[in-house]
Amino acid sequence: MALTPTGPLERAAAAARAEEPADWPAVSDGIRRKVRATVLPSRRIVVVGADGSADQDEHGSHTYVSSRVVRARLRQVLGATPGVAAERIDLTVDDDDRLARVEVDLVCAYGTVLPQAADVARLAVTAVLDDLLGAGTRPPVDVEVSDVVVGDPRLT
Repeated sequence: MALTPTGPLERAAAAARAEEPADWPAVSDGIRRKVRATVLPSRRIVVVGADGSADQDEHGSHTYVSSRVVRARLRQVLGATPGVAAERIDLTVDDDDRLARVEVDLVCAYGTVLPQAADVARLAVTAVLDDLLGAGTRPPVDVEVSDVVVGDPRLT
């Protein structure tokens, strides 16, 4: 028994399969290039224990977390602070898959004490890194206020 497509995406996919244009390979390649350019590439980041070792057991097993997961969690935590939003979060991962640096650009509302907002953001980033990547992950965390806006920066 075949399922009939119910949603707009399923119907569009079925229609595209049914009527393949002559230049479909070129169209398909163009779409793939655009999607890949839109999505941030992900790197794996190794979890590091308090002793600085990435080994999780006597066999040398490692645990990794995707940089997308780390970035999403940082954006969520930084966005929970009233009057502050993360505009840019850059993670630098070294050749050993260890997190080497975190750079955050903040947008703050007028009236925010900027040095205090940067300090709170730095502490929040450190807490997220401890939680996701282990207590041995201690990269430099650079926080810069890149803009100040009227109203809540999380809504702009």
